Amino acid sequence: FHWERDGALSTHALLATAGKLEDVDSHLQHYVQWVLKVQNQPDPHNIDIRTEPKYTIPDGKPFMGSWCRPQTDGPGLRAKTLAEYGMKLLEAGKEEYVKQNLWTGDKNKYNGGAVYHDLDWLVNNWQQNGCDLWEEIQSNDFFWGRYTMRASLEIGARFAEKMGDKASADHYRAVKSEIEKTLMAHYDGGFVFESQSRKKDSAVIEAFNVGDLDDGIFPALGKEVLGTVITLNDLFCNSYDINKKDSAAGVPGILYGRYENDNYDGGNPWVLLSASLAQLIYRQAGAVVRASPPSSEIYGLLQKAYGIEANLSGKDLAEALLGAGDGVMLRIKKHVQDGDFHMQEQISRDTGMQTSAKDLTWNYANMVKAFKARKAVATAIFAKEKLVIV
Repeated sequence: FHWERDGALSTHALLATAGKLEDVDSHLQHYVQWVLKVQNQPDPHNIDIRTEPKYTIPDGKPFMGSWCRPQTDGPGLRAKTLAEYGMKLLEAGKEEYVKQNLWTGDKNKYNGGAVYHDLDWLVNNWQQNGCDLWEEIQSNDFFWGRYTMRASLEIGARFAEKMGDKASADHYRAVKSEIEKTLMAHYDGGFVFESQSRKKDSAVIEAFNVGDLDDGIFPALGKEVLGTVITLNDLFCNSYDINKKDSAAGVPGILYGRYENDNYDGGNPWVLLSASLAQLIYRQAGAVVRASPPSSEIYGLLQKAYGIEANLSGKDLAEALLGAGDGVMLRIKKHVQDGDFHMQEQISRDTGMQTSAKDLTWNYANMVKAFKARKAVATAIFAKEKLVIV
């Protein structure tokens, strides 16, 4: 199957971590044709085709079995990936391809294009009831959905401007502003919760990475983000025997699962979520390199989250956080290396053996994004170390 959400996130990882556009352009073009195919067909479940969870391969037809529907995060995530691709194509002088497929300027041709069509759904339906990231419960106010939707609208607005469509760009940003007004209601003073019906949920960690615009709304070094890490660290350290065993054996890091009291297929740690935590920590290290020294409040939260030493600053603090991110990656490595680094969906909470779906694409997407974030911060730290000789 092709999951709309997973496909958008994995394709984005391919694009974002590529050395140059030429390395992945053919893959992205295939993805564009797939999106145009699945967007432009009738839906058998009496919902908008753009909110279907998954499609059969290779025919692209919606999965006919019972599933959690609609899934309202998919259109925005897909639009964000393709809008970023579109802007790279424009930079490369490939405007004609963009106009033929991504932003046609004609609603009679692909409903305005793959990006326009998905964003058109989003601006009109962002408050619609839908399924959570894990396809189990429904709400019209998941933090994951709201935080990533607003990022999709901003990226879409930038793309629309480049296509000369200021009216659409203004509309996207107006809706983005409305969404942002709802976000702080998810912060309870200690951590950011996913929804009223499921509070302690690592979907929020994934959201912090996927939806970040580097605009100060839930920044990586903010008290809201750090408080969430502390809360989930406590939850998963105490919930999983494998975390206790690894720590006792001197294995650094932590493994994250989905949410409190998860029981799907054993309710285990997930590779993709642990990798997402590592990426977040690397981003925090990068923020330390770029920003002024953190306040005493933020430093105290960093200590609680990662056990770093007191009174570090600048490069030393960044290196400590780099080490914390490495710890998470090393704990993942411990449990996947015996499988020749093939990564299954989950790691047993008791034995540490891999289990559930094999070679989950989303795992690899989050791992390569974590590697990229690590490379960026390591490069920044090295730059700080260089001496200027007069």
